[in-house]
Amino acid sequence: MKGSQRSIGAYLAIALLWLAPAVPAEELVIEQVTVVSPQHPKPQPRQNVLIRDGRIVSVGSQPVKAASGATRIDGRGKFLTPGIMDSHVHVGDVPGLALGQNDPAMQSLADAYIRQQPRSYLYHGVTQVLNLASGPEQLAAFEAQPQHPDLFSCGPVIVLDGYPTVFIDPAVRYQVMPDYVYEPANAAAHPLPKGADPAQHTPEVIIDKIAASGAPCVKIFIEDGFAEGTGWPLMSKETLQRVRAATRKRGLTLVAHANAIDMQRIAVEAQVDVIAHGLWNWNEYSSDEGVPPAIAAHLRDIHAKKIGYQPTMRVLAALADLFREDTLKDPAYAKVVPAPLLQWYETPAGQWFKDEMRKGMGNPPDMKAMHNYLVVGSRGMRAAKYLHDLGHPLLLGSDTPSAPTFGNQPGYDTYREMRMMAQSGIPLPTIFQAATINNARQFGLDKDYGSVEAGKIANLLLLTANPLETMRAWTSIDRIILRGAVIKRESLAAPRE
Repeated sequence: MKGSQRSIGAYLAIALLWLAPAVPAEELVIEQVTVVSPQHPKPQPRQNVLIRDGRIVSVGSQPVKAASGATRIDGRGKFLTPGIMDSHVHVGDVPGLALGQNDPAMQSLADAYIRQQPRSYLYHGVTQVLNLASGPEQLAAFEAQPQHPDLFSCGPVIVLDGYPTVFIDPAVRYQVMPDYVYEPANAAAHPLPKGADPAQHTPEVIIDKIAASGAPCVKIFIEDGFAEGTGWPLMSKETLQRVRAATRKRGLTLVAHANAIDMQRIAVEAQVDVIAHGLWNWNEYSSDEGVPPAIAAHLRDIHAKKIGYQPTMRVLAALADLFREDTLKDPAYAKVVPAPLLQWYETPAGQWFKDEMRKGMGNPPDMKAMHNYLVVGSRGMRAAKYLHDLGHPLLLGSDTPSAPTFGNQPGYDTYREMRMMAQSGIPLPTIFQAATINNARQFGLDKDYGSVEAGKIANLLLLTANPLETMRAWTSIDRIILRGAVIKRESLAAPRE
């Protein structure tokens, strides 16, 4: 009986931890802290920061006058930075779970993930996320959690029968993704569904809907297949021009999925604002050393046209992680993955995507499969470093989850994306800019986010190390401040029961 009482008490404690929202103090003062912010060329020591009603009121060396009931934090020996923004996430997808399963056990795992997901982002200091294509119900589920990063979302503009709808059963494809663009140039192979009105499936109509939703951006998909000869339909040059004109008219940022040299050339010609993937598919220019002239010329074109660039190095690395023996033994997984889901990944059923990927490569052994992905991924790393050397501002985006791989996990993959940037030879101050002010500026959010300045939303991190000096600083988060609410990091870790 005593054991049962202890179990009930443990469950009650976990429930209270999950349900108790972080309530912002009316006033918060952080005293004698070192501020690390993009507008300053070097850290600013002994700063006093006043936060009121979720926004920064003042930052300076003078003592702060605050109400007698204000919460005060001793910042001595600590570093205050803006919260991280991950500008490429998919909040509606569960890493490692197949789409469209109607299984109560799988739904239970998905529900546990959905509850923990926003907390996992916060655990790793991600206080803003940009979702690139998820349904309204999935976005609502994310925001329904008591603690979650500030969420922004791009509206998808998908060509009829194109990627990513190719993975949806044609019988329900148009119900799941009703706002597609009809491409007359593809009409022979991809006719308009019976009863559909072509006037309701033009770029202008779909983009008007996205603008009305309040989204800051539009995402298009320039992808003709993941294997040679796939031949998925694309928008014509004329349709892309109409998309570009409609987004400009509506003041929306145009983001393009494209990770191969031929697809990225289409994106550059279409004058997109952001390419949402690194360049790792070099096709006929593939090389295991350096950056070939044709790839270099393309990267210089991106730089000259000031197109935003997300390296998304974790896409290939997360596929390689499927074949690492120690992936699921990484103690960091236990902090961000619910225990039942982590246990399921270890089962034969949880390895289904690994088996699928292995078959697609001709069933190589694990070490060979891992090596294959890392070789291709190294090209993306070299491309990102080349752009950095040109002086091109990079954007932090993890593409979590990029596929049904348990190698992508929220928050942890944002940190690992930053770590891979460092491994590519990109300096820590550049990574800091990519994670903070660059994303905010690119998506028109810099009035509220991206730096520690008066007037901005108080989404901040209190670290015990300087992120301009060591990558480990991002694992030394002491507290997350979310719209003025102070959250201790370990309170955000996934429950282990």
